[in-house]
Amino acid sequence: MRKLLMVVMGAAVSLTLAAGPALASSCPKVIKEGRDAAAKMKADDPKVKGAVAKLNEAQKLHDGGKHAESLAKANEALADLGVKKK
Repeated sequence: MRKLLMVVMGAAVSLTLAAGPALASSCPKVIKEGRDAAAKMKADDPKVKGAVAKLNEAQKLHDGGKHAESLAKANEALADLGVKKK
């Protein structure tokens, strides 16, 4: 039983370590996609302002190493802008 637990824990740690870099490289791409979309819209639109604020927050989260939260916030901004995920 203990050996099984160690294997499961090892797998969980491996997946966590592997997911970090993958998310880290995704954040800037999604943030850029949002900024590009916002640049094509009216800057004074409250929807656009709110989305840009979320993109700024996503960048801060990314810089702080919180990649899952950053990606979630950036995707939220894309949804606010009406951008379909690729």
